[in-house]
Amino acid sequence: MSNRKTTPPADTPVNESGTKIWRSLGELEQTPRFQNALEREFVEGSSHMETEEEREISRRSFVKLMGASSALAGFGLAACRRPEKLIVPFAESPEWSIPGKPVYYASSMPRANGAVPIVVTTHENRPTKIEPNKRFDSLTGTDSFTQASVLDMYDPARSREFLQQGEKSSRDAFVKALAAIKPDAKIGFVFGEDESPTRSRLAKELQAKFAGAKFYSYEPLTGEARKQANVDAFGSGADVVADYSDAKVVLSLDSDFLELDQQGPVSGFYKNRFVEGAGYDKAPNKDDLNRLYVVEGGFSLTGGMADHRLRIAPSQVLGIAAEIAKHLGVSVSVTGSKLDAHQQKWALECANDLKANKGKSVVLAGSRQSKELQQVVIAINTALENYGKTLKPVVTERAGYGDISGLIKDLGAKQLDTVFLLTPANPYYDADGFAAVAGNAQIIHLGCRKHATANAADWHVPAAHYLESWGDSRTALGAYTVVQPLILPLYGGVSELDLLDALLTGSLFNSDKDGETASPAYAAVRKTFASLADDSDTSWMKLLRDGFWKESTYAAAAPVAVAPVSVTVPAAPAVGSYEVIFSTDGSIYDGRYINNAWLQEAPDPISKLTWDNVAMVSPQTAKDMGLYEKILRLEPDGKIYGVIPVKKNAGVGPDGEAENHTNPMVKLTVNGRELDLPIMIGFGHADNVISVSLGYGQGFDQHDELERGPENEADVSLVSVNRGFNAYTLRSAETPYLVAGGTIQDLDKRYHTAMTQEHHAMYGRALAREISTVPTEGGHGQGAKDFDAQLKNVRKQGMDSHAPENISLYKPKGSTTWHDEAKANKHLFDERQQWAMTIDLSNCIGCNACLVACQAENNIPVVGKEQVAKGREMHWIRMDRYFAATPVIGEDGHLKKDDHGHLVVDESNPEMIPQPVACVQCESAPCETVCPVNATVHSEDGLNTMAYNRCIGTRYCANNCPYKARRFNFFDYNKRNPLIHKNLYKGPAGKKAVGEAPHLQRNPNVSVRMRGVMEKCTYCVQRIQAAKGKVKSNLKKKAIAAGIPSEQVTIEDKELRIKTDSVTVACQDACPANAITFGNLLDPKAKISRIKNKDNSIKIDRAYDLLHYIGTLPRTSYLARVKNPNPKMPDGKTVGRATVNMH
Repeated sequence: MSNRKTTPPADTPVNESGTKIWRSLGELEQTPRFQNALEREFVEGSSHMETEEEREISRRSFVKLMGASSALAGFGLAACRRPEKLIVPFAESPEWSIPGKPVYYASSMPRANGAVPIVVTTHENRPTKIEPNKRFDSLTGTDSFTQASVLDMYDPARSREFLQQGEKSSRDAFVKALAAIKPDAKIGFVFGEDESPTRSRLAKELQAKFAGAKFYSYEPLTGEARKQANVDAFGSGADVVADYSDAKVVLSLDSDFLELDQQGPVSGFYKNRFVEGAGYDKAPNKDDLNRLYVVEGGFSLTGGMADHRLRIAPSQVLGIAAEIAKHLGVSVSVTGSKLDAHQQKWALECANDLKANKGKSVVLAGSRQSKELQQVVIAINTALENYGKTLKPVVTERAGYGDISGLIKDLGAKQLDTVFLLTPANPYYDADGFAAVAGNAQIIHLGCRKHATANAADWHVPAAHYLESWGDSRTALGAYTVVQPLILPLYGGVSELDLLDALLTGSLFNSDKDGETASPAYAAVRKTFASLADDSDTSWMKLLRDGFWKESTYAAAAPVAVAPVSVTVPAAPAVGSYEVIFSTDGSIYDGRYINNAWLQEAPDPISKLTWDNVAMVSPQTAKDMGLYEKILRLEPDGKIYGVIPVKKNAGVGPDGEAENHTNPMVKLTVNGRELDLPIMIGFGHADNVISVSLGYGQGFDQHDELERGPENEADVSLVSVNRGFNAYTLRSAETPYLVAGGTIQDLDKRYHTAMTQEHHAMYGRALAREISTVPTEGGHGQGAKDFDAQLKNVRKQGMDSHAPENISLYKPKGSTTWHDEAKANKHLFDERQQWAMTIDLSNCIGCNACLVACQAENNIPVVGKEQVAKGREMHWIRMDRYFAATPVIGEDGHLKKDDHGHLVVDESNPEMIPQPVACVQCESAPCETVCPVNATVHSEDGLNTMAYNRCIGTRYCANNCPYKARRFNFFDYNKRNPLIHKNLYKGPAGKKAVGEAPHLQRNPNVSVRMRGVMEKCTYCVQRIQAAKGKVKSNLKKKAIAAGIPSEQVTIEDKELRIKTDSVTVACQDACPANAITFGNLLDPKAKISRIKNKDNSIKIDRAYDLLHYIGTLPRTSYLARVKNPNPKMPDGKTVGRATVNMH
């Protein structure tokens, strides 16, 4: 292996335009630990077990031990080999089941913001993977929650038993309890916020049978204020759905509409972010791009995509909205807090841009914002003539439903005898005031998890997962979708429709006994569909095949006149009196996914935190609190997760990474309520604002680091136990999302957190690149660069600008020969397929959908919090996230400089650029040259492949990979449950996970790796091989049909080319932004050929190779992000220039 060393930049990259780029606090401050981490390349703990001092074992002792082991081998001990297993066929093969060949079914996932049309992959009748339904929308994708939902079905901690007051009961006893409910009973039904036409129809039948029935809808993070404002403006049951496909300008007022606060299908928004068109078949045209303005308090994924982002306390967003409304001619009266000059200028230019795009703009308010702000937004959109164009007012089927406050009021007044909780929420845990009045009625809960509500309710009924149930739903725009079961309920669960049917008929369907017959829910859904379409078998089969029926949709709502609005802007938060935001968590949402290990281990897109929640504050606020240095500093003593002792006086530990990473604990007090939790710095966060995500702290045991255990123990799973802090205890019914007057007290103790923000850091500048549609000032004496010049400069950004061309020593440089067919045939092993990928940073938001989809497709294990802290996470895709501080514009309108002539940058309001990184499939792969056993080799079609059974675990390949894309199995994560306390360290004595339900989810076409094996991205080679086999099979069938005997069929190699763009990889399918393109470089019709500049008619100048200057010739390349700023905005001259002049 070469000893050559590339010298990195001496400090955090800062170019001549003044831009500073960083990933973490340690990198920003250039701590000795971060510099050491770059030199070491791997996080401490990811490359070795422990130091020799910690092991207290010498090399001599190790040799003695190995000698004894060799001697014992002579007494018949087996070698360390992978155990042999037999593949046994079915005694009676099920219909349509062919081992190794998947079957696909169309269905949908019910969601509060609209159902997600999906296609479910099944193997041997087991759902294993979820994909978006491209028939419904060719540009649609999924999110991480949808991708991970298949794991929820196999959750071994799923509720399996009927519970009566927390104790085990039976189905028969529950049926008797249902039968005891009299027709004159006062019943309350609490549904989720999703839409189901069949449920709505059954609700009307229940209303007819039980005259005293009342209906409510509740989920903790949907936002009642927005619902009320829409009802006031458009009538009972009204909602407003955004259609971004024709929107040129979008303004988000504290709404993460691209991810956690969606208000319509987002595919239309992304469609307008492609500078060369969605097919990469047009000349670059900056006029085709939309523009995004975002006003928010803490960084969201939507804020990261913004062309202009205003950092402001959420309570002050109302003032910005009112100022914009005034400029648009809306009658609005404002009292209270005033805007500063910068905010006034920002609001003015934003309003002018909106005014210039009447009918082609969208203004959105976040669901957590006040009713006042929602009313101002309705008035703005009315003035912009957006309703009926980019905004669709519709009438849902939940007209007249009450909310959680109405339910609590009715329970307090004893107006209900029985309440059916059919919502995915956990009201004993997440609804303030519910537990105090729940004892006034019989509570019957239907749910998949045993949690606080399940244990406290009078009756808990185990629910069937949506993949086990018949049902229906509607998308955001109202298209009718079917929910069809892929498998019988694993644990005898009851679906929502079956339970409602039991109330009507007195008989509860039992899938364990009656599984051969269709459930009542099937007949109920078909009856509903017949009323919407027709009752023919043809239409029904079309619905099941397609998964949707677009002919049935919402009715349009008629807007009413908008009255003048009067608003009072609260006082801005100040030092010592902080504003607290209760935010949606990017991993577990409102807490419902806390049992999902895939989501818990997926790093938060912004903070890169796993398995926990923290209080987030801005750097300046941390300094005001006196905690900045404590957050930056590490104190490596005490215990780690109650597992591994750390010696005192162990020297200077890493400042914030690896297994010793801790954060200071504080006491957060709001409205007289207190919560102890760790605190962390969030870049781009508003000053004097504290953000805390919800959903954690649902149960603890004796292994909890803070000893919250046995006296507060809850019946929760291994995935959710000891995870985070319950911020719902701070939340009141009056202030569910925002509350003023918070105080912080330093507790002088620390808490171990597992963060990945510095794991696998790479040398180099301009790794993630961006340009601007607005001309920028040049660096190094260059003149101003317009958009076209910036496009042509993309491949010269960073170290590529001065590094000489590096020709590979190992094989001909194929990328320069593909223009010449003769040379291409000479140098390419496979003349039919050469695979490649591109990732468009203009559209990627860093949402983790690709990461979770890859985990589901490729059997990637979960390793647990302790192993993540050591840098041993196994994800094949690493979602890097860069912050970029841009120059400050002085009062004279020019870039501001300090006394030394250096440009001043604003680190408080940086841009954010995500960049997914996996194995880039180098043509000249450094990993291949150092493997002593040829376990990593090149395939004939250009893939850098792994032979798992050949790998001996030297990890030389990982050490030699400049992209840090390889992952090593330090333990047998797939066989032994890593979430059981100390289980991994018990070796063969540890509890095995084999046979537990999650193993049923695994893809049988992908090898399950064992301890000591290296793994990485394979470009989903199993899908490529399946496509090759399908082409060959079809050609053979065609020849046989033409009368050629089977044994005489011959197929030419040139006939085996796979159909254009017919192979898609898991990350590509899942991406909601269509940012990933995969295909055959040798196919001139393939989209990848256009992007990689193999088609001479189109020139995609944005394409560049990561670390191009080191000559690895990666097959995965990137397209630089394009920002589309408004040049008249205060930051119009600085946005999008993070890497333009970086050298």
